[in-house]
Amino acid sequence: MSDGTAAVVAKRVDAGESADLTEISDLARAAGYDVVGELSQSRDEDGAFHFGEGKVDELTALVAETDAAAVIVDNRLGPYQTYNIGGKLPHGVEVIDRFTLILEIFAQRANTRKAQLQVELAELRYELPRAEAKASLAKRDERPGFMGLGEYDESRERDIKAQISRIKNELDAIAEKEETRREQRRESGFDLVALAGYTNAGKSTLMRRLAEDLEVGENDGLHPDLDPTAESEDRLFTTLGTTTRRAETGTRDVLLTDTVGFVSNLPHWLVESFKSTLDSVYRADLVLLVVDASEPVEEMRDKLVTCHDTLYERNEAPIVTVLNKRDVVDEGELDRKMDALRALAPNPVAVSGLTGENVAELAARIERELPEWREERLLLPMSDDAMSLVSWLYDHGHVENEEYDGENVLVEFAARPAIVEKARAKAADVQSGTTPEAEAEAEAETDGGYRE
Repeated sequence: MSDGTAAVVAKRVDAGESADLTEISDLARAAGYDVVGELSQSRDEDGAFHFGEGKVDELTALVAETDAAAVIVDNRLGPYQTYNIGGKLPHGVEVIDRFTLILEIFAQRANTRKAQLQVELAELRYELPRAEAKASLAKRDERPGFMGLGEYDESRERDIKAQISRIKNELDAIAEKEETRREQRRESGFDLVALAGYTNAGKSTLMRRLAEDLEVGENDGLHPDLDPTAESEDRLFTTLGTTTRRAETGTRDVLLTDTVGFVSNLPHWLVESFKSTLDSVYRADLVLLVVDASEPVEEMRDKLVTCHDTLYERNEAPIVTVLNKRDVVDEGELDRKMDALRALAPNPVAVSGLTGENVAELAARIERELPEWREERLLLPMSDDAMSLVSWLYDHGHVENEEYDGENVLVEFAARPAIVEKARAKAADVQSGTTPEAEAEAEAETDGGYRE
């Protein structure tokens, strides 16, 4: 664990740009580091040190001055750059790049088998090119441990690739089970809504607000896997896995799933490693893209672009942009931001998950954006089976009218198309007297007559 370890954060940006160390500092604190110094440079990348060599000397002096035990670089470092920077620093000071830090955070938060597998997969994909670099250098220079990259083991590449294959197979098996569970939920009348967005946008707080009236416990007969709580902390990556809660938005039964928050500048291999978690977003009926409305508009725009790039790659569900934390933004500023972001978020809903402001409007918007239900009316002969079907319709759809005329019951309802089709099949069985219950009763009567 890195709790309490003093660290200096550093970042290089291309010439002419300005470096913002806010996010890397937040990430470092999320991993448990104590940020004791900052350093940045605006220049083209140096092949040997990433930074200019003079800037690395400044970094060395800052590390000595602050007694830091780690340097966290908000860039992706090559294996040789990592070694070269480390060679300048005091002995024992660790050099960590952006993606190593993110993987460290993921590893700390991985509390389920699926999350642990995804972290392991990401770590192996990160290590593979470094193992290949060792192999290439060892073959070319015939010097084990060349440039401090460690002893070359020609079997390591094969081991990594074999482990990657094994983990992908296990994750695929988990994904199949989760897809089956999603379809079972839909067949039970639930709409699936996913919360997506950047870390610290307030997704978990908003989820608690939307779902605060209904909890699903461990003993829920329909969905024993649902987690009745979602953490809500001012901390990055609180929700590494997915958390699902049941909520009512009006006439629809909704399952809300909170997923891992996005982070800027993630490489494709890292996003792909967490595809299993992102499937909760890709395969939802509706996605709520949560954005922190208190951030500068340029930062909001950049994050929206990144989110859209990630979501639209596989997602087919409608996306509603939710501007959260409106309680800390005045009305005029909020209007200006909404106007500036109109191309990316043409019709957003501004809410406060903290105070509950406009959450009712969001619930109504969810109802409007979800896939349309079909309306149906069934005329059933009065019987216990008919009453069971009416009860089933209340559980799986929205019953709008129920009338009795002595011999028949008329029920008018709206539901998902799949539920309507299933209700029609059940109604046909009721009308013909071929329900499983009726058949079991008839069989019992026949058996009873035979025994006499």
